[in-house]
Amino acid sequence: MRLALLSATAALVFTAACSVDPGPVQTGTTAVEVGKADTVRAEIHMNAGELWAEGGASRLLDATFRYSERVGRPAVHYDVMGARGVLTVESPQNAGGMKGNATNEWRLRMSSEVPLDLSVRLGAGESHLDLSQITLRAAEVNMGAGNMTFRMADRYSQDVNVQINGGVGEAHIRLPRETGAVVDAAGGIGSVQAGSLTKRGDGKYYNSAYADDKPAVHMKVRGGVGDIVFE
Repeated sequence: MRLALLSATAALVFTAACSVDPGPVQTGTTAVEVGKADTVRAEIHMNAGELWAEGGASRLLDATFRYSERVGRPAVHYDVMGARGVLTVESPQNAGGMKGNATNEWRLRMSSEVPLDLSVRLGAGESHLDLSQITLRAAEVNMGAGNMTFRMADRYSQDVNVQINGGVGEAHIRLPRETGAVVDAAGGIGSVQAGSLTKRGDGKYYNSAYADDKPAVHMKVRGGVGDIVFE
């Protein structure tokens, strides 16, 4: 009964939202050079929409945005303090929201060379985080409502700490193949599908490459409403 009421409410909200004109779709690009920074913290805050993030850029950031006029163009800021840079990509504060047939797509290509600490906060929508070509030091992802894919590189030369906080949706996580990985995972209303990982006596999941005396990915995952799938 409760699920039926929630579904009915969601349908009414969706129907009302569809009557709002989001305005024409616009396209914009942004390029950011790394400057004198040796390491960078990148913060990505998206209220709603679809996000693609990957490595392979010759600059710190090459970004392409497609967005409805009502949604607004994302704000990009970059500051360097000493040898450390801080890059922020975020939804505009006065955005009209994802109503009607609104579009909001971000495609972010980031440097493969600069060591990166990544923080991602998502609202509603899909996210595709391919970090396999990024020199990753640490990552924190806060999911909202929507599915996420999270892909890591096969090999790391130093420890990498990752925190993923689930929302409402399914998370597909691809761990390294050649570097060890240990995962502290707990589902919310959903399940943890460990794939080829082995659960040990401490309650954590390990891949076959893990060794105590070698670099490893240390991941903590807390599920929300949805499954956590390791690949």
